[in-house]
Amino acid sequence: MAALGIILIVTGAIVTFAIDRAVDGVDLVMLGYILMAGGALALIAAAVRGAIWKSRSKTEFHTERHVSPDGQHYVEETSAQ
Repeated sequence: MAALGIILIVTGAIVTFAIDRAVDGVDLVMLGYILMAGGALALIAAAVRGAIWKSRSKTEFHTERHVSPDGQHYVEETSAQ
């Protein structure tokens, strides 16, 4: 998805700034801006998707239980790694 965003941004920039020909019925400058906006949205979506995936993957919990010498009390500690 990130590659698509980069391709859209580059294509939009080329259409907007590098092409100086006119096409009947098509505003090339507006088309280029639309392509660049779509590319930016694709990059944002890829970043959000990557952040969500990263936060959900490989979270492990470690629990330790410490018992008092008399065996009547214990303390349990849990941590995420």
